[in-house]
Amino acid sequence: MPIYEYSCPDCGNHFSHLHKRLGENVPECPQCHGKNGKKQFSTFAPATAGSNPCAQRDACPMNAGVGHQCCPGCRHH
Repeated sequence: MPIYEYSCPDCGNHFSHLHKRLGENVPECPQCHGKNGKKQFSTFAPATAGSNPCAQRDACPMNAGVGHQCCPGCRHH
């Protein structure tokens, strides 16, 4: 079951949707309930052993000077 990213041209909201079957319609925007969502291109970054899971850890707002606090996919940056 793929998760797709969408943006709503009506209100500018960005949201994700888990499609449970092939051919499912574009989901309604959870913010304005618009039905004109546009599928966005997203990146795929598999975690590998020994790799840094967050390339932007120094810019993460959750980093309060005590070390990196967020996890992969935290969306804080």
